Amino acid sequence: MSRVALIISISGQDGSYLSELLLKKGYTVHGINRHIPLVASEYTEFVYDKFCIKSPDLHIHDEIMSDVSCINDLLATIRPDEIYNLGGLNHANTGYIRPHDSLAAGGISALRILEAIRSQGLEHKTRYYHASPSELCCLVNGLTINEMVTSNPYPSETVAQVSDFWTVVNYRETFGMHACNGILFNHESPHRSEHFVTRKISIGLANITQGLERCLHLGNLNALRDWGHARDYVKMQWSMLQQHEPEDYVIATGVQYTVRQFVTFAALELGIKLRFVGKGMDEKGVIAAIISPVAAALKVGDVVVAVDPRYIRPEEKCKAPANPTKARSKLGWIPETSLQDLVIEMVQADLASAKELARLKTY
Repeated sequence: MSRVALIISISGQDGSYLSELLLKKGYTVHGINRHIPLVASEYTEFVYDKFCIKSPDLHIHDEIMSDVSCINDLLATIRPDEIYNLGGLNHANTGYIRPHDSLAAGGISALRILEAIRSQGLEHKTRYYHASPSELCCLVNGLTINEMVTSNPYPSETVAQVSDFWTVVNYRETFGMHACNGILFNHESPHRSEHFVTRKISIGLANITQGLERCLHLGNLNALRDWGHARDYVKMQWSMLQQHEPEDYVIATGVQYTVRQFVTFAALELGIKLRFVGKGMDEKGVIAAIISPVAAALKVGDVVVAVDPRYIRPEEKCKAPANPTKARSKLGWIPETSLQDLVIEMVQADLASAKELARLKTY
């Protein structure tokens, strides 16, 4: 009999890659779509059908996470072996845009699911994975952060995520449940929402080469991030639930790059060599050379990247590097995709879309 997994927030980036992975491993996969109204935000999740994952072993449930009875009924029916809770509200600046939604979405979700597991008598059967963000590790610049570093939270979104993190730890230690946190640093892919800076970069520069946009406007180009591929990260999420003892793990590459470097890699894949001039709010990315026919419509000297104060965050994440040593030593997990290969994959996907859009616009 195949194992049964439940993925909460299956329609997002991680949900798509995780469901593919589990289906290949022979699981029966159930997924819950997340429904959270964000009236003041343009944020929407990917439509799951866009990923074209079709399988008789895949079942999608359109449930509202605040409805406790729905969750209990679903667990009673499917009796999952594993639950992957990817449902924390994960969107830049959400904690500032809709703080009440941030708290409602993240602060109670772990408690709700863990209590549902216990109420159905599944605490010794069902293993629970909770996606926690890297903000929980952001304390002091200069520290190498790992699973033992706790958080000094600031927006309401982070307050909610701290609550979830310690709820998981509490249920693991108090009730002996196989429950663990994956502390995820930035992980990207062509499935990433367009509201995140990496997709904004890959889409923006691809559109510029096709004459669909003139300039890519960004925030702090010096911001440091640890970027990995979501496809690699969901493998570790699965691996965490296969261990005999539940533990929390940092999921990261351990290597940081600036936003400027990401832009540079993306531009090079499109045949553009950039030169950055100016400082701070006046910094601009100028075309220094055209090295591919893809960018033939552009010319040397064009300004294709500029800093816009609207995208400067009220606070910036810490610059401390992540330390994924525990995952590598205990799980044998090593990221398979370099940042350069990740950028190539994202840019090529968005370039294909840009070319098609440009073609349609000519009609």
